[in-house]
Amino acid sequence: MEAPRNPNSRAAVAMLQEFARSGVADACISPGSRSTPIVTALRRDSAIRPWVILDERSAGFFALGMARETRRPVLLVCTSGTAAANYLPAVVEASLSKVPLIVLTADRPPEARDVRAAQTIDQVRIFGTYARWSMDLAAPYEGDALERFFRTVACRAVAVAAQAPAGPVHLNFPLREPLVDVAEEAAVIAAAVPDRNRHLDPPWARVYPARTILDDESARSLAGRLRGRARGVIVCGPRAADRDADAAAVVSLAERLNWPILADPLSGLRFGIHDGARVVDCCDVLLRDENFSRTHRPDAIIQFGDPPVSKPLAQFVAAAPRQVHLMVAEAGAWPDPFHIASDVVPIGTAEFCAALNTALEVAAPASLWLSEWTSASARVRAALDEMVAGAAAMFEGKVVSETIRLLPDHSLIHVGNSMPVRDLDTFAGRESRALTVRGNRGANGIDGVVSTAMGAAATRALPTALIIGDLSCLHDLGALQIAARYPIHLLLIVINNDGGGIFSFLPQAGLGAAFEPFFATSHDLDFESAATLGRAHYSRANSWPAFETAVLRALETPRLHLIEIRSDRNRNFEMHRRMIDRALDCLRAGTAARSTP
Repeated sequence: MEAPRNPNSRAAVAMLQEFARSGVADACISPGSRSTPIVTALRRDSAIRPWVILDERSAGFFALGMARETRRPVLLVCTSGTAAANYLPAVVEASLSKVPLIVLTADRPPEARDVRAAQTIDQVRIFGTYARWSMDLAAPYEGDALERFFRTVACRAVAVAAQAPAGPVHLNFPLREPLVDVAEEAAVIAAAVPDRNRHLDPPWARVYPARTILDDESARSLAGRLRGRARGVIVCGPRAADRDADAAAVVSLAERLNWPILADPLSGLRFGIHDGARVVDCCDVLLRDENFSRTHRPDAIIQFGDPPVSKPLAQFVAAAPRQVHLMVAEAGAWPDPFHIASDVVPIGTAEFCAALNTALEVAAPASLWLSEWTSASARVRAALDEMVAGAAAMFEGKVVSETIRLLPDHSLIHVGNSMPVRDLDTFAGRESRALTVRGNRGANGIDGVVSTAMGAAATRALPTALIIGDLSCLHDLGALQIAARYPIHLLLIVINNDGGGIFSFLPQAGLGAAFEPFFATSHDLDFESAATLGRAHYSRANSWPAFETAVLRALETPRLHLIEIRSDRNRNFEMHRRMIDRALDCLRAGTAARSTP
């Protein structure tokens, strides 16, 4: 392909070629003027698939969901000005969740900055510490001198975004007018033949991944400190088993140590075909029992992944005697909000488990410790399962378990923050099925969740379901235009309790008249009209048979389906409390619970 005459186009084409050669396959574009050279470069070279998403905030989270599933960087492209600022929430989540993004923001040239030129703000390092690397690029000019620079920057950006700890990279691209040679670009684009499967040349600069290992001496030292500790636990928070090999590796280590695995619902250990005999899936309820928590304090903890969703589990970990608290995390990460880690190992989960298993040499002898944990968890889970099964009303906690029951193997379940992820933790037990469960637990926010799930669904042939609250869905209604533009198969299950249901569980619920307007935030809206905006098939499920019918219909037709469930906040709160109290009674008595009426 002949190089463009316009210097902006020449630089953009060089960068886009190297992005593609380095493995970038998708770009999310929010339309604007200043970014024209980047967009025309994408149209010239069709190796990268473009997704046009009008709103930058939705585009950012869509790219996040896509990159999390494909495990390779996705490109974000926008014009100058506040367009770049709208990427910030997604950049924050990508940084904290370690998801690779390349944010390419078009900008005015340096001479237009700080003089009140239109659509010009300070974009240099606008994402602050949330970007793994930021660069204010040189403004292109006539000649070939900068082409090697733009090619090298692109290769470096992909490498930094993808290497551990993965995350967002920001390239700020100042562009002078004329932005493109319109006649030349129109002719080239008209003649372009899309071919995303063609052979690509090697990248300008190959960047090889850094390898982190646990050396033999360190592994033997850790094994020596853990050997003989019969009262240990393995705590697996979100993303603990983020790769296929991780869950099996944790299970193998638990077998060697003879310890229980206290598994967060987003850890990768609660769902999947690995051996779940040592998985404790009721920590959130089990550890509310003061006697059990006090008598089962561990003398050693190995912690994988991010801090757990469950507050009782987090408090249990924080209260444990600080003898050995071993934190395994990717290089650059420090998931220790209580500042209690005694040892920090910056390495991947599977690599750590393999090294420590070898150093431990032989399995620990059997003890009552493990059976006490697993039998207590089984009693609580049996009680919860029986009560949930007997709940005839549209109880929010049952939405999660029913969705899991109805979805086929290899489905993806995305859960919103606030109540959905907590209901998943409490009411969904261990499933020995091939299911993937995700959530945006980097910043734990309720924004951008619909867009994230759509980005994930866009990468998959099998179904994706999102369980989300009404406020979170209202925050991201702009995402529905994505499904109106692209064929995305997503089951969007909205639990509408007319406000922030989680606040009913917090002390603010006792504030009297101020509670509803300032915390519960009632809105008196439904989502049927919103479904029309996204050209979604809409269903309102007022009973469990109606919900099952809606889900099964949605699985048959690959498009956006919005299923709305109305819930009464006060009744839901009372059912939560009653079920948890009765499950704890069963733990103490060792008996099964009766069904909740």
